Amino acid sequence: MQKRLAVGGAATLGVVAAIVLGTAASASAHVEATSTSTAAGSYTTATFSVPHGCDGSPTTTLQFHVPSSVIEVTPTVNPNWDLTKTTEPYTSPSASADDESTEDAGERVTSVTYTAKTPLPADERDTFSLSFSLPDGKAGDVVALPVTQTCEKGSTEWDQVQKAGQAEPEHPAPSITLTAASTAADGDDEPAAASDAATTAAAAPSTGTQPDLVGRFLGLGGLVLGAAGLVVAVAATRRRSTK
Repeated sequence: MQKRLAVGGAATLGVVAAIVLGTAASASAHVEATSTSTAAGSYTTATFSVPHGCDGSPTTTLQFHVPSSVIEVTPTVNPNWDLTKTTEPYTSPSASADDESTEDAGERVTSVTYTAKTPLPADERDTFSLSFSLPDGKAGDVVALPVTQTCEKGSTEWDQVQKAGQAEPEHPAPSITLTAASTAADGDDEPAAASDAATTAAAAPSTGTQPDLVGRFLGLGGLVLGAAGLVVAVAATRRRSTK
């Protein structure tokens, strides 16, 4: 009986472990993004992790779709992949249609595509990084960055948006949740901070000499008092010897 219970318990633990590990594996099997900063309006570098292929098929290309709220993107070179960018004409919203200048018109990156020099095996992972300025917004806003993963056989669109209070979709789009804008990230504050630092540095030598002068005066006073005490002691000794 005890042997049967032990075997049954081991089997139960094995099933539970398989469920837990399977859940963890599925949760980490998505194309995910981690960023160096999430503050609205800040500059960030988002690193995308691609953990697997398409149902066992090696990955050949990855296309990162840039949302319209992001204007400039700088992709990081990956030596195992060829890099191409797709752009479209862009005009600053602040430019008036009747007063548009050449400086106001430009191009916006709409997607960045990495093409594998050698297909990435389905059981291996790789990472890709894009640097850009996060859009202005409030804490809690989500910036979705859909990815098209193409393999030797098949493809996967990581473009489903996670909705609050609902279960995670099968193919969620990598995303960044904005936090409150940081005043430290504003460029206008840098000159003032530099000026304050320079003023503090310039004032440091003059304030630092005051304790040194005081110490010297106190030391000199102590020497004078010590000398005076020695004279008094010698005089008293002489009087006693004379008597």
